[in-house]
Amino acid sequence: MTAVAPLPVDRYPSHDEQVRQRLQDAAIACLREQGFNKVTMRHIGERAGLVRQTVYNYYRSKHEVLAAAFMREGMALAQDVARHIRQIEGVDNRFVEGFLYVVEQFPRNPVLALVLEPGSDFLARVGMSYWPFSEIGRVAFAEIFQQHPALAAQAEEISEHWSRNAMSFLTLRGPTERSREALAAYVRRRLLPGLQLNV
Repeated sequence: MTAVAPLPVDRYPSHDEQVRQRLQDAAIACLREQGFNKVTMRHIGERAGLVRQTVYNYYRSKHEVLAAAFMREGMALAQDVARHIRQIEGVDNRFVEGFLYVVEQFPRNPVLALVLEPGSDFLARVGMSYWPFSEIGRVAFAEIFQQHPALAAQAEEISEHWSRNAMSFLTLRGPTERSREALAAYVRRRLLPGLQLNV
């Protein structure tokens, strides 16, 4: 029997990363059960099985914990976008397909979907202050930025514009539902010109 070499120690989450994840998961569970206004740091600590002081060693407020949980899920989605668009030809096609992928997958993520629930004010109360929208685009399109130095110089603006438009589309539904093809055409007409993808 062949022995399996253990993974390098640096591949495992550190103790601090594990605690942060426990707190983030606990905060999301509390949010679902109690609603945003009733969740407290005490509730989050109890749900995570940690004393209050330990909670404050990692996060200053429930806003920070919730923002970290949403950012964690947002970054995982961005990595999924990057993998999804890797084989698509053309920079503009990759940005359009990335947009469509986010619109389709975001509501399927149980954590991210909390933003879309009727009456949710997460983005107004937490996300707009804590969530760096541009980071999602920077991760999703990192390969494009590496391949095209002219776009890399504008990566921050392109990423923010793309990400904010995707979030706006998700949270502010229009008067009619669009098919995938119609949405792709809309994105080409309205979003792509603002990205100024001159490659």
